[in-house]
Amino acid sequence: MIRFGMHSSLWTSAWTREGAELSVADAARHGLDIIEIALLEPDKVDVDHSRALFKRHNVAPTASLGLPIEAEATQHPEKAQAFLMRALEVSHALGSNTLCGVIYSTLGYRTGAAPTDREYDAIARALKPVARRAADYGMTLGLEACNRYETHLVNTARQALDLAKRINEPAMMIHLDTYHTNIEEKGFAAALEEGAGLVRYVHLSESDRGVPGSGNIDWKSVMIALKGASFDGDLVVESFVNMPPQLASALSVWRPVARDRDEVLDIGLPYIRSLARATGLAIREA
Repeated sequence: MIRFGMHSSLWTSAWTREGAELSVADAARHGLDIIEIALLEPDKVDVDHSRALFKRHNVAPTASLGLPIEAEATQHPEKAQAFLMRALEVSHALGSNTLCGVIYSTLGYRTGAAPTDREYDAIARALKPVARRAADYGMTLGLEACNRYETHLVNTARQALDLAKRINEPAMMIHLDTYHTNIEEKGFAAALEEGAGLVRYVHLSESDRGVPGSGNIDWKSVMIALKGASFDGDLVVESFVNMPPQLASALSVWRPVARDRDEVLDIGLPYIRSLARATGLAIREA
């Protein structure tokens, strides 16, 4: 069965004890299976506290990140590897079965030119040992394809697939996001096809990153494509109501994308959920 969830940035800009308590309790109240933790500062996470919350509320964690600039993988592959190993360790300790996102670079970092084999080789060198460790933990490592304004390295499902093949480890998978595919792909169904069966994690994000159903994303076609691909991974709504400060500049989110979190939870979430069920996707009742 597909797990249905929400990105932690709906509730909190940092995974503090207070942010965790608000997020997990509210996620459980709205019948969500998972919360995706923005694991930008893994050493600041109170693992025992979060694990207790997840157990108490019967909600599971996943984790995502973008690399800090001092550990950007094409420039500093050894530092990237060390940062990712630590993040993977924390993710595993939290109970997450995946670490995904822009694990290959820093959001907002671009050279101004097309990606090179040298850059991809550096990324593969950094990520290969991390992928092996992920396999030891029974976890997956996900490459998120992001739009050209946030990275020059992986913009499409095809590029993510090519990079996964270069890393060549079974723990690798592809992470798609409807916001990014709306910019970079011919359509969401085409992106799923290009992913060649490795797409196991999807962000459901509106065209303005706000309330699902209020923008330009063709949500019916997204759900039909997921059904047609027999998708059985994780679907996570992503709406940046409480933006992590280190991401605001990189993502160019300068204004509120929703009135508040309740607008997303009370309007956007039921809309997406009902459409998924109507399409025949296997998600549990709230």
